[in-house]
Amino acid sequence: MTRPRGPHQPATSPAQPAREPRTVTGDLSLHAGALRPEWCTTCKAWTQLSTDLLLLSPGGVASVGSLTWCEVCDDPDSPLPARRIDRA
Repeated sequence: MTRPRGPHQPATSPAQPAREPRTVTGDLSLHAGALRPEWCTTCKAWTQLSTDLLLLSPGGVASVGSLTWCEVCDDPDSPLPARRIDRA
């Protein structure tokens, strides 16, 4: 008789065989994926853009990270003033 799994116990998966490291020959190219709007937790607005970084190689496509930018917080021409709390 098997016990049912609870929400804190992950499902077990069969052991995966070790994969050979892929060698890349040829040109590599880094591209941005589709842009998507996101909520900026710093300025509390829908002003953040996010995209996945895709590495294109002759062997296929790999997602190598993501990039986020907020049009308010990350604007180099007019940065936000430092926030201070008056402790009077």
